[in-house]
Amino acid sequence: MDVLHVRLFDRHVGELGIEGEVRNPEDWHFRYAPDYLDAAGPVALSVSLPLRAEPFVGAAVRNWFGNLLPEGVVREAIASRLRVPAWDDFALLAGIGGECAGAVSIVAAGIPPSENAASDVPTDLDALLADAVGVAGEGSWALLGTPRRLSLAGAQDKIAVVREADGRLRLPAIGELTTHILKPESLRLPGLRDLEALGLALAGAIGLRVAPANLVEVAGRKALLIERYDRQWLDGKPERLHQEDFCQALGYPGELKYEAAGGPSLGRCAELVRRQLRLGPVAVQAMLDWVVFNAVIGNADAHAKNLALLSDREGRRRLAPFYDLVPTIAIPGHLVERQPALRIGGSERIDHVTADDWRAFAKAAGYAPGFVLKRVASIAQAVGERMDDVVAMLAGQGANDAHMQQTVDVLKEQLQRSVGLATGLKT
Repeated sequence: MDVLHVRLFDRHVGELGIEGEVRNPEDWHFRYAPDYLDAAGPVALSVSLPLRAEPFVGAAVRNWFGNLLPEGVVREAIASRLRVPAWDDFALLAGIGGECAGAVSIVAAGIPPSENAASDVPTDLDALLADAVGVAGEGSWALLGTPRRLSLAGAQDKIAVVREADGRLRLPAIGELTTHILKPESLRLPGLRDLEALGLALAGAIGLRVAPANLVEVAGRKALLIERYDRQWLDGKPERLHQEDFCQALGYPGELKYEAAGGPSLGRCAELVRRQLRLGPVAVQAMLDWVVFNAVIGNADAHAKNLALLSDREGRRRLAPFYDLVPTIAIPGHLVERQPALRIGGSERIDHVTADDWRAFAKAAGYAPGFVLKRVASIAQAVGERMDDVVAMLAGQGANDAHMQQTVDVLKEQLQRSVGLATGLKT
């Protein structure tokens, strides 16, 4: 049986193994180490992998660990570099699982955790990224993290970096904690960087907890620099927080992050927050605000992997700050879906959600329908009031003025319609 060692908060927590075919979920095994379970304060890897002595076998294991890996063309580019099949989750975890989202690290059996090595730290990130620009297709920046065993989930090209106190960006040493995520402008969807920055900034401006981000230019290419929310700073040094997305917590594979593909519904996500984990009224309200905000800005790609839980070293869970808040309604319809990733009532389009759809969502997710409709109107109104200030701020960071104005025009129609839902002007 092939075995990988799993670490959490720099502690050995157990072993991940394959006995048989990688493609067969039933051949995946994970077992917590007995000495970890017996030690003081063990923390579970996941809601779906709670602490216990008996081994976990099957899809629950494959789904959780597979969700740590990148998707799509980025995954394919990394697999090609590692010379492994793109479908081989286990080989990819062995190759790039050294630093994953949160506090998880995966290493081959018999290999000790890497120590930070100053000589391993490249100082010229601009030069490295300039070379990457010449690599065709998406994934060229993610490839730079492959030798340092960095794995970032998702379909967008991105790389984990360290931001120094003076603002300089660099790649980490092997085993060193990164502080930020750097996303280059999309080659397939030009303007995506500005849209994501707009969504994050609008959410922050109305008081929602989001991952702080700034528009930057690196190696002559536009990029979005996002502060890692799975880090906390103690005595001037970053420390890990554990993270798992809702697909992991609910036991779904990453390929089922969309409800239409068989993934979780908003009702199931709300049940996780409200009843299963009992995260409390602040989290229940935040869950509602996430759904509403994505709808009023027209984000049809708000899927289950874009909701996450954070856990500290004592195992206390809370909702993570929001991220990937993109008003996809501003992207031409032939390039992206308009159907909500997680259905709101019976809506087939993110710009066609009705008052009845919101009432159906409220019933499924355990909210009062009248309160939900009022929240839709209040968030839409608040976004509209802060729009001009946020757009001006992003323009100062280098956002494309013409594209941003087109986006604003589209969003204003969506916001006006959302406000009308609660006032009876339009249903």
